[in-house]
Amino acid sequence: MSNLKSFMNSDLETFFNIGEFAEYHDIDGQQVLAIIESDQLVERPRHPVELHRITNGIYQSSITIYVKSSDYEKPVVGQQIYVDQVDYYVVAVAEEYGLLKINATANEA
Repeated sequence: MSNLKSFMNSDLETFFNIGEFAEYHDIDGQQVLAIIESDQLVERPRHPVELHRITNGIYQSSITIYVKSSDYEKPVVGQQIYVDQVDYYVVAVAEEYGLLKINATANEA
């Protein structure tokens, strides 16, 4: 009889299949099979006013990266990562059941 872990590993293999949802992405110079939800552009906060004046016209782009924890080393919040030749900063990381969920942001004009 199979246990829960084997079922979850089987599910990971389904999602991280090049023929299904995952694609190879260049993350920090290595080709990693990942699922990326990308490019949600958000205007930077208007407060404090001085910061808004300095950053006027600059938007924040955010992505969420899903990757098997066996394929990529868990980053830390604040770490700089390069995803498909774009520079991002990690803002949140979660790891559960062999899966890393990495939220990262970049500034764009």
